[in-house]
Amino acid sequence: MNHQLVLQFQGDDDDTLERVIALEDRLIEALGNSTSAEVDGHEPGDGVINLILLAKNAAKVWEKIEPIVEDAADELDVNAVAFRAIDSEEFTVLWPVDYEGEFELA
Repeated sequence: MNHQLVLQFQGDDDDTLERVIALEDRLIEALGNSTSAEVDGHEPGDGVINLILLAKNAAKVWEKIEPIVEDAADELDVNAVAFRAIDSEEFTVLWPVDYEGEFELA
């Protein structure tokens, strides 16, 4: 896999964690036996929860999973979706397109 794709959600409380885990399960099911992406897990941060995927092409994987994430957005507050090359520290934000500032794993 070439990229780390990060979906970052606002909140680190138990309810948010449960919802992120439910979304994680949906993504695992949606990606199934895909050879282009896999769910790597979730990790709570400072006021956020990051859901991490590994992907050959992060932009293409985001196109595939975006409808599933949008569906979950009724219950989850998505901060941003960003990716970086596995060997890089610098993220590129895919969503929202008008994201300002530098994305960081919190």
